[in-house]
Amino acid sequence: MQLPAALRQALDARLDRHALDDLRSAGERLSGRYRAEIRDGRQHLDGEPAVLAYLAARMPATFAAIRASLEQITLRRPDFAPDTLLDIGAGPGTALWAASDAFESLREATLVEASAPALAVGQALAEEGLAVATRWVRGDATANLAECAPADLVTLAYVLDELAPEARGPLVSRLWRFTRDVLEHPANNLNRRVPI
Repeated sequence: MQLPAALRQALDARLDRHALDDLRSAGERLSGRYRAEIRDGRQHLDGEPAVLAYLAARMPATFAAIRASLEQITLRRPDFAPDTLLDIGAGPGTALWAASDAFESLREATLVEASAPALAVGQALAEEGLAVATRWVRGDATANLAECAPADLVTLAYVLDELAPEARGPLVSRLWRFTRDVLEHPANNLNRRVPI
């Protein structure tokens, strides 16, 4: 699955300013953290090098996985036309771009992200051609989400893998209270429910 043209152009412009060797070594460190499922209290996207590595190495595949997951919703629910999105653990907005690509109806999104560098890059990318009004909230997925309002579509992409097993179930249960219609967490098949 191809990235939207506006996102591809924004990524290319941002990544072209950095040395390929630097991106490659940051990518190896980031991939190692993901593969080892390291939970040491540090964020995977803990600085600009890690965020740039994510943009170069992981965002296209993550976008494709989320977009494919959203496609499954449209196959089961052809009438589903979300107006609002709540994305928990938004990173640089990968699920936002996938949801915007999948649903022309999407108008507003609230994105919650703990990493300040990922949030800053996500905000900048969202300004590069998305017709969705975005609100970015700095916060942890397991923290109080009082600043968030219910949404038609709630996404939680690849966040559960970063949490301790005992935190996963309570988070998914809390997110159902924010969900007006569909809660989607691709690649994390815990308590997955897609209305039919």
